[in-house]
Amino acid sequence: MASVMAMLQDLLLPMFEDDYYPDSLVAEIKQHILCFAQKLKEDLSDAEIYHFAQQTTSAMNKMKPKFSDLDSSLDDSATDYIAEAMMMVLQAAGYLEFDIEELVANREW
Repeated sequence: MASVMAMLQDLLLPMFEDDYYPDSLVAEIKQHILCFAQKLKEDLSDAEIYHFAQQTTSAMNKMKPKFSDLDSSLDDSATDYIAEAMMMVLQAAGYLEFDIEELVANREW
């Protein structure tokens, strides 16, 4: 349990450490991922998990203008960090067989 808590604490650490990404917006993305993680506590079908992942990604899509306003963006590196974070929470919840690209397939960044 302690290792899961440490993992959740360190989500998106590379983005927090990179001055290109505003910490306040990275924290908001982290909150979306933590909400996604909360939904994984139930016994879910693959379709339900992908649905929740799409909802999470849609919420992040709406943040794109906020990044632009602060001379930043959700670039390819951010996409990788976010997708990896989503996979980490899935795996921590015991869901091991998911396609990382499909998790964020509806991204607009």
